Amino acid sequence: MQTEKGKATTAVRSRARALGFTLFELILSLMVVSLFAGKLAERFVDYQEQAEKAAMEQTVGSIRSALNIRIAALVARGRSEDAGKLLEINPFTLLNEQQKNYAGEHYDVQADSISTGSWYYDLKARQVVYLVQRSDHFSSSGGGKAIRFKTELVYNSPLPGEQGDRSKDVGGVTFRVVQPYTWEIR
Repeated sequence: MQTEKGKATTAVRSRARALGFTLFELILSLMVVSLFAGKLAERFVDYQEQAEKAAMEQTVGSIRSALNIRIAALVARGRSEDAGKLLEINPFTLLNEQQKNYAGEHYDVQADSISTGSWYYDLKARQVVYLVQRSDHFSSSGGGKAIRFKTELVYNSPLPGEQGDRSKDVGGVTFRVVQPYTWEIR
């Protein structure tokens, strides 16, 4: 038979157990929370890389649009012979607004002289270069962490039954990748 004091102690323990954690439950809860936090942090890094890739692709799309608008204007004015000048200019000069991460024109770029996550125009090669910042899922056939783009003219091919040489008949412009790359983020 329990005394009044024993009943009170048992009641307090039962109530404490019902209201709070045991040490084991606390440790188990902390482990589960830390596991979820680790997975969340891992996904957050992937989301940052996806955002960088999307921003890079958006800039490429803007440059392509600007080049196509310029070539269309030249053709509409009957000045398609001037289309070759597009190969000599920096495509960033055609954009209405400069990119915040555009580092300008450079002739002979040294490694680490331009921060990653930036664009620049290589005056020597006449190419636009993007330096990848978050490159966990990036690989390039050139082995580096840069994506290079070049402006090229597209020429019309003759239509069926059409006579004459159309090898100099400019049909458009393209902004293509110089070295193939893969950037697959899960």
